[in-house]
Amino acid sequence: MNDEYSCDPEVPLRPVSRISVVYNLKKAAGAGEPDDKYEEYDPLSTVESVAETIASFGFSVSLCEQDENFFPRLRDQAPDFVANLAEGRGDARGREAQVPCILESESIPFWGSDAVSMAVALDKLLTGRTLSSEGIPVPLSSSFREEDDLSVLPELFRQRPRYVVKPRYEGSSKGIFTDSVAHSPREAKDRIDRIWRRYGQPALLEEYLPGAEITVGVTGNGRPGIAGMMRISPVHPKEEFLYSLEEKRNYLERIRYDGPESIPAPLREQLGRFAVGAFRALELRDMARIDFRLDGDGIPRIIDINPLPGLSPQYSDLPILHRLSGGSYPDLVRSILACAFRRNGLAFSALPVGADAL
Repeated sequence: MNDEYSCDPEVPLRPVSRISVVYNLKKAAGAGEPDDKYEEYDPLSTVESVAETIASFGFSVSLCEQDENFFPRLRDQAPDFVANLAEGRGDARGREAQVPCILESESIPFWGSDAVSMAVALDKLLTGRTLSSEGIPVPLSSSFREEDDLSVLPELFRQRPRYVVKPRYEGSSKGIFTDSVAHSPREAKDRIDRIWRRYGQPALLEEYLPGAEITVGVTGNGRPGIAGMMRISPVHPKEEFLYSLEEKRNYLERIRYDGPESIPAPLREQLGRFAVGAFRALELRDMARIDFRLDGDGIPRIIDINPLPGLSPQYSDLPILHRLSGGSYPDLVRSILACAFRRNGLAFSALPVGADAL
């Protein structure tokens, strides 16, 4: 990984001793809520894995949940730096920007993208428009807010035979099920209605891409690099595969992850170029995971961008693809932390020899 996001060499780097890990704790959905309402939140085991890894570098680490007592708790902990895992509270499309906004207002440096990039990247429609304007391939898509929007469905199905119906601003495959592929306007309407009822937000109709699904990790800033990539396939091949909520919840039985050696070299180069291009187009920082599907001609198209990728060492895609590419979990966390420290002019005494290339 290369990073030319340099600090002024005449300005001494500020020391860091206290780091807070900010997060939303996963909980059971309440009565009347969809069972995947808190799918993007982290179990305590993930939070502790991140905290323990950071502590192993020599920092004093505190846990700080984003709940009703978040702001006074954060001020009480007075961190020098924040490792932000928080997805945000509520259902608004700007929820992933909540914690970055607070940290920015308090002048507390943190890892990950800023509030603006977080908000744009969560909205799949705005993300697609941004990437398309930069010449980065994305699927054909259309947003549906209300009943009047449904009148365009027949025309869309004359252009493409199949579409995936998903929430417009969610992640972790929330709202994407094994039956989310629509083959007709009637099926599309049913799936769109489900999004409206369950999540109270616009539905996105996105052309179904029949090729392989591949996810790419990006880390860095000035010259971001590829942290790894992997192909995601069903254990039992099927005609229409979606990396859906059901598949992710049962990944040990249903999903096979293959490292970069399973991807032809020319395709790896193309994926890396598009991933870094998307990272720069959205002005992301420190880390991201970029999800691709190949179209019928084998062209990779970006179907999702996650500037706040999961960091569970057991089941999150970014640590898995990094491991399959020859890295370790501590090295991944260290590299993300080092990128953010360098960007913020902070001293990272735990950096290994030769880490000035980060």
